[in-house]
Amino acid sequence: MFRRISIATRLACAAGLFLVPVGYGVWTGVASLNDRIARSRVELDGAAYLRTIDSVHAALSHGIVTNRPIDGVELAKTLEPLRQRLGAAMGVTELAQELEALLISKERTMVRAETRRTLRQIARHVHARSGILLDPQIAPLALGSIFASQLADLREQVIDLRQRPARSAGTSARPLDVSVYAGRIGAMLNSIADDVATAGGPLGDPALKEPLAEIYKPFADAMETFQAALETEGADPAAMDPALEAADRFSQAVSARFTALLSRRIAAAEQERTSFILVSAALSLVAFLAVVILVRIGVIVPLRQMTGALRQLANGDMTIQVPAARFKDETAELADAMRRFKTALEESRALSQSVVEATLQVSVATDQAASTISRISDGVQAETESVARLRQSFHETQAAMGQVGALTADGRERSRTAAERLSESLADIDAMAGAVRAIAGMSQEINRVTLAIGKLAAHSNILSLNASIEASRAGDHGRGFSVVAVSVGSLAHQTLTLAKEIADLARRTDDHIGHGLRMAAEVERRMREVSDGIGDTDRLAGDIVAEMQRRQEDFARVEAALGELSRISQANAAASAEIATTMNGLASLTDDTRKRAEMTLARGDEAAG
Repeated sequence: MFRRISIATRLACAAGLFLVPVGYGVWTGVASLNDRIARSRVELDGAAYLRTIDSVHAALSHGIVTNRPIDGVELAKTLEPLRQRLGAAMGVTELAQELEALLISKERTMVRAETRRTLRQIARHVHARSGILLDPQIAPLALGSIFASQLADLREQVIDLRQRPARSAGTSARPLDVSVYAGRIGAMLNSIADDVATAGGPLGDPALKEPLAEIYKPFADAMETFQAALETEGADPAAMDPALEAADRFSQAVSARFTALLSRRIAAAEQERTSFILVSAALSLVAFLAVVILVRIGVIVPLRQMTGALRQLANGDMTIQVPAARFKDETAELADAMRRFKTALEESRALSQSVVEATLQVSVATDQAASTISRISDGVQAETESVARLRQSFHETQAAMGQVGALTADGRERSRTAAERLSESLADIDAMAGAVRAIAGMSQEINRVTLAIGKLAAHSNILSLNASIEASRAGDHGRGFSVVAVSVGSLAHQTLTLAKEIADLARRTDDHIGHGLRMAAEVERRMREVSDGIGDTDRLAGDIVAEMQRRQEDFARVEAALGELSRISQANAAASAEIATTMNGLASLTDDTRKRAEMTLARGDEAAG
């Protein structure tokens, strides 16, 4: 079916077969990689925003724990660039403006709690928009959970623990309250330790195991010291501040590792996208080359071959072969048209050659006809005289044929007599053959009787031997019986000898009878052939007689026709002179036509050469 498709359709199908899958694969692959890169970049932006928010939160935490003043204007300036760049993308523009207003407010003591709540709201929005806590890979998910959520929650617990005595009317925190906060902080530290192990474990990135262990150890030691201080000294600000500083350093280190993971992921995705585009470009190039090769094989090469063949045909070269088309398309139709054109040219050339040959033959025949008609004109008179002599010869032939008919009738009568006598001889031979067959039957009966006699003689001989044996056993009493037995055995032997001679004579007689039968059959066959020949001769003689009678009637009609021919010959003598003049003019015309046709063929042969 593919061979019958047109060139344009075949090229479109080839381009579609190669380019559509490649284009679709490139589009989907690049779109997937671009989406992965875009999500990673959004996470990086969210991480950057969260790092700034975390630094503001850390500053607020240190100020609350140590009861130091906070430079809110400077913190607001730190947040402003990120709000302008990422606020709309993260959906926190209004919250960020509210936060900045709270930071630069003079009533800082009254707005610290509100500032912290606003920071937490902004962090939650950034978590949701950036997808840090929904990362598909385990290591970035665990690290993002640490620096984006758990360390901020840890600071809030420390701040609440520090502010607990103030809410208790200036008294120190009760041991029960300290133990509750210590339990919460311990649970948070265990969750952070689990996330660190997960990020560097088999399901995460094993390459992070050693670096995370190095940055986690100082934080773990500081937090262990802080927990020990809680158990002994209670909510002591001197122990809280180092713990917060260790948490800040650990948060920055984890954020840096998270940023490095995402940067590597983006770089790998961009490299994969570049490789994918290069491979796709290579496949597209291969597809383009395949289409070019297909066009060259299916269109350009056949068209060049057919153009060359057509040029040679136009020059008169009839030996060129029309190239065969590989596909049943327009080139195949062109090849078929060229073959028909070549056939027409060959037929035209053959026709021209035939015209030249026919013209040459006509010219020669015209010359011959002209000379022949001249001779006919000269011989018409002699023909008239010959017709007269022929009429006389026909009279004599008619009389001779009458005599032949009479002789043939007489021979036919004699053939009938010979056939009758031959039939009688055949009947006699059949009777003789029957008698011979009867004698052959009697000879076979004699053979049968002779065989029976031979068997009886052999049996008598055996009986005489048995009698001789019994007589010898009887002694003197059986002597006479022994003589009789010997005589019987002698007669049986003679009888057997005579039976064999009779059988041999009967066998020779049978052979002679068979030979006689064969001779009789051969004579009968030959006599029947002679009889058949005589019958054929009789029929032939009858046919000859009938034919002679018809020929006599024909001769009468021929004699009348000869009289008419004599009159026609005299008229032909006058017409022959006019025909001779016309044939001379026709000979001149055919000779001129022949010369022109020869010149045309000569020009065609020169073009082909």
